[in-house]
Amino acid sequence: MSGYEISETNKAEILQAALAYLAFDGFTDAVVEKAAQSVGIEPSEVALAFPRGGIDLAIYFVRDGVAEMETKLATLDIESMKIRERIKSAVKIRLEVDTDKKEIARRAFNMLALPGNARDASICIAHTVDVMWRSTGDESTDFNFYTKRTTLAAVYSATRLFWLNDDSAESMDSWAFLDRRIDNVMQIEKVKAKFRELKDRLGNPLETLAKFRYR
Repeated sequence: MSGYEISETNKAEILQAALAYLAFDGFTDAVVEKAAQSVGIEPSEVALAFPRGGIDLAIYFVRDGVAEMETKLATLDIESMKIRERIKSAVKIRLEVDTDKKEIARRAFNMLALPGNARDASICIAHTVDVMWRSTGDESTDFNFYTKRTTLAAVYSATRLFWLNDDSAESMDSWAFLDRRIDNVMQIEKVKAKFRELKDRLGNPLETLAKFRYR
């Protein structure tokens, strides 16, 4: 087994052991140490697995959930779905992965929301939405690659925050909230499509209007 494989195994074991403490104590260095000790992992190996302690465990918790979402999405007949349903399924499954660990998910969210962790939070969001798009069949490499991910990041982030505070039966209010966010995006896309159509027929209307600016 390579050093990388050993480190990944250690990460998985530490996270699994830490689940017993995270809801109460949060993602602290002490929790990392306690969880590692409970499964017999040496401090030197812990330092390799989670060099920054609690924040690295929070990031690993998020990425582990994304991996589980990816596995679940792979079982769906994605090709038969419209793009709206693909994205809704991805976001919904990602949140449902954390249903039984909601307080832990809240702790991770709060940890990553700290000002000093902004870069880590951005990386987590970028990774999450990239996996969502790739898992639902997106193969774009042009400007759409960025616009799709930026748009989905906004939808997912807003829905996750709503979901963390949602106590409705089976999170029905969250799924309704998600539908509304997707509706908003679809309306924007329709406007953009009409603008492109107008541009093809009449030229860029903004350039035309700009000519009147200084008259």
